[in-house]
Amino acid sequence: MTAPSTPRAARVARREELEREGAALDAEAARLGVVRFVTFFVALTPWVVAELWASVPDAVGFASLPLLALFALLVSRHRRLRARRARVGVGEELARRAVARIDRDWAALPEPGEAPERGAGSHPWAVDLDLYGRASLRQLLGPVHTPMGAVTLDGWLLDPMASEGLGARQEAVRELALDPGLCEAVAVEGALLDPVDPGALDGFLAWCAQPPIVSARAGLAAWILPALTLLLAVGDGFDLAPAWSWVVPLAASAVVAFRWGHRLHLDFARASSGVPGLRRYHRLFALWEAAPGETALRRRLVHALGEGDEAASAALGRLERLLDMADARFSSLHPALAIGLLWDVHVGRALDRWRAAHGARVAGWMESMGTLEALASVATLAAEHPDWAMPEVESPEHPPHFTATGLGHPLLPAGVAVHNDVALGPPGTALLITGSNMSGKSTLLRSIGLAVVMTGLGAPVCAGALRLTRCRLYTSMRVQDSLEAGVSFFMAELRRLAAILDAAPPTGSGDEPLLYLVDEILQGTNSEERRVAGRRFVRHLLRRRAIGAVTTHDLGFHEHPEVAAASRLVHFRESVATGGEGPGLTFDYRLRPGLATTRNALRLAEQVGLTDPDAAGDPVS
Repeated sequence: MTAPSTPRAARVARREELEREGAALDAEAARLGVVRFVTFFVALTPWVVAELWASVPDAVGFASLPLLALFALLVSRHRRLRARRARVGVGEELARRAVARIDRDWAALPEPGEAPERGAGSHPWAVDLDLYGRASLRQLLGPVHTPMGAVTLDGWLLDPMASEGLGARQEAVRELALDPGLCEAVAVEGALLDPVDPGALDGFLAWCAQPPIVSARAGLAAWILPALTLLLAVGDGFDLAPAWSWVVPLAASAVVAFRWGHRLHLDFARASSGVPGLRRYHRLFALWEAAPGETALRRRLVHALGEGDEAASAALGRLERLLDMADARFSSLHPALAIGLLWDVHVGRALDRWRAAHGARVAGWMESMGTLEALASVATLAAEHPDWAMPEVESPEHPPHFTATGLGHPLLPAGVAVHNDVALGPPGTALLITGSNMSGKSTLLRSIGLAVVMTGLGAPVCAGALRLTRCRLYTSMRVQDSLEAGVSFFMAELRRLAAILDAAPPTGSGDEPLLYLVDEILQGTNSEERRVAGRRFVRHLLRRRAIGAVTTHDLGFHEHPEVAAASRLVHFRESVATGGEGPGLTFDYRLRPGLATTRNALRLAEQVGLTDPDAAGDPVS
């Protein structure tokens, strides 16, 4: 069988393979269910016969035992089969979502979660660039299922150039993109986890940092008192010890259990925060520990998870077993265990030993896991778009610039996105984009901004090639007024532009340069004041050595000596076709040099019925 030729074909083939496997498992589970049912009733037959007919020896009833043992084995087999079916079902759903991402079929993807608080409207680019919500970059990336992975990925999205080591991140993404089996296994294991609230994770980490709870004296008593109770009870039974002497150590055990019970139960509850999700993380850690990879970043992250008995997966597996033992407090047999064996004290001592051995490392494990899961999410995007280019981030010695060949918008389907060559920089220059409504100006700005964000993720970008220097990104696009705050649209625009100016470092400061993207600058006021204020804004940024792009409908915006000398003029164009239903507009979304020469506002108005009343012959009152 030939390998699928495209990532989409590979995902479709994987989905179909899992569908067939799921159907086979369903059929096997149905057959096993019938066998279980028959085995159970056959197993009961000898016992029922022995009980109902006195002439049948009681020994016949023992014939039920082997069949009941077989029934128990079948139950265990059925449970493993259901677990396997659940994994196959999750894999099938993930493959279906991968196809939807590649097709940009946003309606077929699950409703995305809310953006973090930093991603609110005040963020410099989250809303403008569609980082969150329906049809967003966050939805295009591969899945993350743990709070640590989500926090890490959100941090990269909202501050992509903040951390060093972008090259190492790119290398790790490249390597993981070549191992889709690992990324799928991690995604499946994560999807099988129950959701864990970030607050519960914080509570668990706080528990890991706590000092021991159970004193050494209580731990010693937990061994001596139950053993003494048992010894004296046996001695009483054989008349080797005073009658009822075992009651004394049993009463002492009751005192110890009562004294420690409430405190230990609170400690167990803190340790179990996020149950059952956190308990099962050892399986997710085990996947990464078994695949350290070759790149420096990935090996460092996996090395931080430990090895052998000290590895995160082994330690968290032991913790899961201890917490299962702590759950005995919910059993009806708990009073007997708590007093007779001082069960809670033993479990508390074991949890103290676990915390002393591993507690200080848990936060580091979780941080490493979050980074690895975020890398897998980005690598999934890279694997699904092998034709995209990995950007080249140049050293700070290079003059600030953004130079892209064949740049497209990553959220548009492959057959719809139009690619253009775009260059921003050198410092002291600005790209001035003109063109009619709906011609592609805003889409181009978002393509630039998303390319910067995706570079910070370590992801490939929707382009043939991209070279850029590290920069601080700020945008002004989807500005909104606020009736509640008493802020007009124009004032909201001014505040956003002021924030961009504040973010632009003074010349010679040594800070990272600013890359700004401003759409329809100051459209909230009259044309003359818009032109004056807009030019002032651009001149400030030119003098601060920022690089960026501004779109405007004002064809005379550049007619100022300083702005004209620094502006590189480009435009989009539309075509007009006259038919039986009036003029129609088509756009090729191709960027061309120079100033726009066409306008389409009146033509668009006529298309929706806003014609000249005099030309239409309407009466004038």
